[in-house]
Amino acid sequence: MNSIIQTEKECFVCKTTQGLHSHHIFEAYNRNNSEKYGLKVWLCGKHHNLSSAGIHFDKAFDLYIKRLAQKKFNEVYPELDFMQIFGKNFLGE
Repeated sequence: MNSIIQTEKECFVCKTTQGLHSHHIFEAYNRNNSEKYGLKVWLCGKHHNLSSAGIHFDKAFDLYIKRLAQKKFNEVYPELDFMQIFGKNFLGE
């Protein structure tokens, strides 16, 4: 998995290296853009979709990751317009 967020293959939250899932930060119609621009993180099952602590069930965690991804995108791709590609500003600016 290519990610501009993580360099190590470990859960973004708890750092385990067991049972990892690749999570596309911007899902649904932006899944391909997440893949293209490296907007993915490793998550263990608990922090992905196997418990209420998972990103798919924890809206605050999901928003935190989306904001982090937008900031990183703006650093890595300053010549591109995040809003034009992803259709939403998660930074509230």
